[in-house]
Amino acid sequence: MKSKIGIMAIVGLLMAIVFVSGCTNQNTNQTNTSNTTKTTNTSTIKEVDVKATMNGPSMGKKGTSVLINCSITNKGSSSIKNVIAHSQDFDRNLGIMGPGQTKSFTWNVYIPTDKEVQGDFGENATVSNPFYIGGFAVTFTDSSGSKNTVNSNNLNIKLG
Repeated sequence: MKSKIGIMAIVGLLMAIVFVSGCTNQNTNQTNTSNTTKTTNTSTIKEVDVKATMNGPSMGKKGTSVLINCSITNKGSSSIKNVIAHSQDFDRNLGIMGPGQTKSFTWNVYIPTDKEVQGDFGENATVSNPFYIGGFAVTFTDSSGSKNTVNSNNLNIKLG
């Protein structure tokens, strides 16, 4: 009976060693704890690398519009398609963008007066200074068919 328990213990130990060695990369001694490990691209040229930016004036005035310049650059090595730039104010279909291509557009943003804001939000409401403009999002499909989203920067425009 004791010899059977001893044999079972040895078999159990060997199974544990086989299991652990199957889950460990022997070259780096790193244990994989899940099957969702993502491979990181370590090359200097990424297949998918999209940047969205917006620029505008540093100063503005209540009751006027400011012109915001928006651009999307495909810095990756593959084309992207179904490129759409959108915010709460616009949706722009930019189609397909090849590697290294940049597409730009402008966006007029109205800075309301305190009186206009008070009409919507009550007599104590005021326009914030600096005036904050949230960024826009860009959605696109990469060459593998995956949908992606990147966001641009935000802007703060001082009011004078």
